[in-house]
Amino acid sequence: MLSRHRLLVSGWRVCAGRSVRWSAAASASTTRTSLELQRHQDIYCPSFSTFATDAGSSSSGSSLSIPPNAAHKVCTPSDAVSLVSRGDTIAVSGFVGQGSPDLILKALADRYEQECRDGTKDGVGSLTLLFGGGPGDWQTRGLNYLAQTPQLRDGSVAEPMVKRSIGAHYGQVPMLGELAVNGQIEAWTLPLGSISRMIRAQSTHSPGHITTIGLGTCMDPTPGVGNGGAANDAALQSPLHKELVTKQTIGYDGKMRTDYLCYKALPIQVGIIRATTADSSGNLSFEHESLVCDQLSIAMAARNSGGVVIAQVKRMCQKGTLPSRSVLVPGSMVDCVVVVDDDDHDTFHPMSYTTKYSPALTGEIRSPAEDVPKMELSERKVIARRASRALKPGQTVNLGIGLPEGVASVAGEEGMLPYLTLTTEPGSFGGVPASGHEFGPSFNADAVIAMNRQFDFYDGGGLDIAFLGAAQISSTGDVNVSRMSKSRLTGPGGFIDISQSTRTICFMCTFTAKGLNVAFNDGRISIVQDGKTKKFVSDVYERTFSGAEAVRRGQKVYYVTERCVFRKAAEHDVLELIEIAPGVDLEKDVLNQMEFAPVVSDDL
Repeated sequence: MLSRHRLLVSGWRVCAGRSVRWSAAASASTTRTSLELQRHQDIYCPSFSTFATDAGSSSSGSSLSIPPNAAHKVCTPSDAVSLVSRGDTIAVSGFVGQGSPDLILKALADRYEQECRDGTKDGVGSLTLLFGGGPGDWQTRGLNYLAQTPQLRDGSVAEPMVKRSIGAHYGQVPMLGELAVNGQIEAWTLPLGSISRMIRAQSTHSPGHITTIGLGTCMDPTPGVGNGGAANDAALQSPLHKELVTKQTIGYDGKMRTDYLCYKALPIQVGIIRATTADSSGNLSFEHESLVCDQLSIAMAARNSGGVVIAQVKRMCQKGTLPSRSVLVPGSMVDCVVVVDDDDHDTFHPMSYTTKYSPALTGEIRSPAEDVPKMELSERKVIARRASRALKPGQTVNLGIGLPEGVASVAGEEGMLPYLTLTTEPGSFGGVPASGHEFGPSFNADAVIAMNRQFDFYDGGGLDIAFLGAAQISSTGDVNVSRMSKSRLTGPGGFIDISQSTRTICFMCTFTAKGLNVAFNDGRISIVQDGKTKKFVSDVYERTFSGAEAVRRGQKVYYVTERCVFRKAAEHDVLELIEIAPGVDLEKDVLNQMEFAPVVSDDL
């Protein structure tokens, strides 16, 4: 129900560094107006056009006149998205299944569909979409709303509303990924931490985010190494591609010269963010959100680009009633506030697509420690238990999605959790990370910070150890998690940031996939049937992690499976097999299931 969202305002107001006209289509006597918000550059409010010689007075002797509702920012979803113009760059907040501003995204999609039906020329379209965690429900919601291709009046199918997308992970936005795979849009997959800091760099008008993250991987634009994050031929042929990720060498007097990648900062015309509560001045608080992500950075970047900021909230309050310390986005950065009706909270403003609201994820309450689920004995638990042996009290840890989530369960069973600080890339410290489609926040977190600040900590070497998944592993220790074939697009998420900056990395995967059957008896493992797909291959489809780069950086790298453990070391060009599980046959169960011959340790 959208009928309750009304913008009861007329006249002019200055917002986001330029003027915006609010023109009522209905008569002056009508309080419920249908408004079209139009952007106008360098236009002044009539009330501010003349000033008296003496401060505080006008030439007529009266006080400065300001329309009584000029500061009111609440508007309908359709009015808010009418601020989006053709060719705009849009940045959207949210992470995986958490915190998507769905009401605004749907309104933008509805506008595009209506314009297609009406045959509107030069309507919204040719958009550049910039996102990090790719908020979506793995089906049709979230950023999937923007991937629709509606029918035109002549029965043909319209071009996508999005011209190009720059994101870190497409797994939960399959409709957008399909457009990329089919070459209908230009698409790039960049590291999550780099996108997060690209947005922050734009807020300061910096040229971009300069970092070593991505060197030696598919992000590296060096010919023969990577492709600068391009996900399809359309991106490779785009004029933007040569500028988006560039390689630079920085140093002084010919000494200490180091290669860096520069991820270009892009002007943002529209920032679409989500919060819990807004006051009448647009100040935003996040008390019912599981994460804070990059809403503040998006608002700053859009504001300082001369763009607009549209915020979705679930409730309003009076100005001055939000404690200043709880306001994470100041109202002066916010142009429009869209309030979701109470009846629509579950549809358009749940905490996530799988949980309406969990106070244990917002810090409102702490759930009992015994609520941490225990894993049943399986190959997944065997891998998690073996990997968890690398844990030490006092460590700060990152757990990836999938198999690495089991490390938290095993650590809980063994009473290790109170002595560890588990973290997640969108900003949580402490507690136990949520799993599956709920991935991102943590139960009983000690602290939640902005995502770009979390990646500052990660990239600076703040993590002691990270446990990450692996889809393919090559003879030289390269790892692929971002793309398995040309027909399916996933992206690296935060994997590259974490894997290239953490002192010790523990990759976790089953030895084979698709049909693996493992039995356990008296502490011994029996491979009843191996899977059809081999994980240890001669070469990976896409290099998301570089074994050679890890050696150069001095990292300790291990590869843990249910039957054996490998490591990447400077002494060998190929992986070294350092451990084999009881009951496993070296020749039949290990070497015959690999596409290359590893070095077998003398200590095995």
